[in-house]
Amino acid sequence: MRMKVSRLLGALVLVACTASVAFANQYPPPSPNSNPVGCQSPDTLVRIENVKNPNLPSIACHPVPPDTVWGIGGIVTGFDPIPTGFAIYIQNSDGNPFGGVDVFTGGSNYISDPRFLGDAFGTPLTLGDSLMAYGRMDNFQGEVELRGFASSAFTAPLPAVRRISVGNALPPFQKNTVNYFRELPTNPNGTQWISCLVRCTQANKLRCVRSTDQNSALNTPSSCLLVDNVLCPTNAVGPCDSLFVDGNTLALVGPPPIGALVDSVQGIYTQRTRGFRIQLRSGSDIFDQAPPTLIDAFPIANGDSIRVVFDRDLTLASAQNVLNFTLVSTGNPVDAAVRQVDKRVVHCKITNGLANGDNEGVQVNGVVNNNNGQPMTVQAEKDFFNGVMPISLVQAPDPVALAATPCTDRSKFAAAGNQATGKRMSTRGVCTGKIGSTSWIETAAGGTRSGISIFAVSSPLTVGHQYVIAGGIQEFFGETELVGTVFVKDEGVVAVPAAVVKAVSVLRDTTCDVSQALDTGDDYQGMLVKAQDVKTVEERTAGQSFLVAGQYPVNGDTILVDNNATRTFDPTLNQYVSVTALLQTSFAVVGTTFRLQPRNDADITVNSVLGVGDQVPAEVSFAIAPNPGRNSHITFALPKRDHVSIGIYDISGRRRAVLADGVFEAGPHSLDWDGRGTDGREVGAGVYFYKMKAGAQTLTRRGVLLN
Repeated sequence: MRMKVSRLLGALVLVACTASVAFANQYPPPSPNSNPVGCQSPDTLVRIENVKNPNLPSIACHPVPPDTVWGIGGIVTGFDPIPTGFAIYIQNSDGNPFGGVDVFTGGSNYISDPRFLGDAFGTPLTLGDSLMAYGRMDNFQGEVELRGFASSAFTAPLPAVRRISVGNALPPFQKNTVNYFRELPTNPNGTQWISCLVRCTQANKLRCVRSTDQNSALNTPSSCLLVDNVLCPTNAVGPCDSLFVDGNTLALVGPPPIGALVDSVQGIYTQRTRGFRIQLRSGSDIFDQAPPTLIDAFPIANGDSIRVVFDRDLTLASAQNVLNFTLVSTGNPVDAAVRQVDKRVVHCKITNGLANGDNEGVQVNGVVNNNNGQPMTVQAEKDFFNGVMPISLVQAPDPVALAATPCTDRSKFAAAGNQATGKRMSTRGVCTGKIGSTSWIETAAGGTRSGISIFAVSSPLTVGHQYVIAGGIQEFFGETELVGTVFVKDEGVVAVPAAVVKAVSVLRDTTCDVSQALDTGDDYQGMLVKAQDVKTVEERTAGQSFLVAGQYPVNGDTILVDNNATRTFDPTLNQYVSVTALLQTSFAVVGTTFRLQPRNDADITVNSVLGVGDQVPAEVSFAIAPNPGRNSHITFALPKRDHVSIGIYDISGRRRAVLADGVFEAGPHSLDWDGRGTDGREVGAGVYFYKMKAGAQTLTRRGVLLN
């Protein structure tokens, strides 16, 4: 899989592609006399082998990276469905050499979302579909691929894909031996079959001589090396031809143990840095005597149901025998086990008495491979966090991390380090927005810390639908996000929570909040928020990002309104607007400020310019400046006449000064503090908390007083 490069990918718009590829040749060219010189190919769609075969007579017309290819067709033979590097493999129907290609779609899952295709079928892509693909040529570790038109394979515009028909026969497998498909990068047979269906058969059977289950030297999980069982006996002297079988990239398929015999293996041939390999598309691509391998487990219903996934089909009797499934927490069998339509999956009812987020796991043994009758004889275990957790629990700061490094606001369900994913967990939320390959969900009831972003979700979400989603939590440069999703269940239409109206001073606030007593941007990360009646503070062209300030800005009280949704709003200096947006970190450095991500142009509304007599805010605001400083200027604004008290407290909680305690009219107000306490003496330098109570609302700001 490729690493993430861009966090937000714009929409795929084919007509925008021409502006992105002026630096590259186009294939087929628009006329016989265009670049490259001498190319006589017609301006029509072409076969994959015309693009990939360097030995064709019209060598001048052969494209090379970063040339663009305007339409090559093929039959879908497989998918890379594992985030974050989605891809579709297509191949010419006749199975000729150089007839396969990988169409890389980055963080956008074309596989399960027919809306990417723009056709009338309205169904997810499947094997046997006929496609036309348009994109830019690239080379990934020796594999020629078609990907998006931009300089980064993850950046819009992504490749365009058009479905022509469904239900076609797959191209024939290229059948041959270990010697023919050997993994060595010097193999002269390899290049022509990259991205094609192949099958390795051996009259003497194949034998596993290296497996990542027992030898990590292969550097690819769930993979193995196979050799001819007779031509390469266990006591052979010297090297033997070996076949690399990859059970990790396109599907999670457990490798056979060392010494196990394999009748044959098939899949999509490809090349990586170390050499050639066969990529398994499922457990059905390897014909061996291996038992099932446990590959995943996670909750799917709150506290009483888990989904257990294997790499091979299970017999009904063994899959539904509760004695084969044991909970780690209790040591007891599950209450019930039901094999699903997908025979690799079992849903288990459980009773464990644990709270949401507690550590849990399932141990499995005795289940039987439906294809060869081989049972598991060695217990396997998968750990996960219990229950379908509320998002607020996922977003809550880890007390252990806070104690170890104060001011570190990170989820306890993420693994240590940046971009390190924690073990399996599940949560529930309503989709509030989508921008490129990132989606957002929020708890239907709302509340602080009730939203979270999801990168490269494995199945597309619809705004206004509620989902149960399983994956892993990571911290990405200060943002808690859900990644590596493996399960998405649509629970139907649920109202999107209303945007939370907050002042710019709150939304941009990254103040250290160990005690969780402050109202800061971290409390609204991933949520739908609204900055109401804010003022643009810079002139920008249409579609660009811009800064806005609160009505009563103090000390650089601004926040960035970003543009990753191809919106066209044209900001004008000193224009009053209201911005509904998803609140997101800047991703530059941990602890840096937040930014607003409007989902579309409708999320930005222009208000009339506020006059001198019309400065009544929509909500209570409260700010101090300078900070740090020796004297403090306090500004606040009220949406209505109300009783206001403002006190200053030291870090031990003692009140040191009272600045206000009375009724104030609606509108802006200001006060000054000279650094003296209630006894008239100057207080010492240090950290102080400014607490304002207006009616039933309390706001707290942290300030540093200098000598």
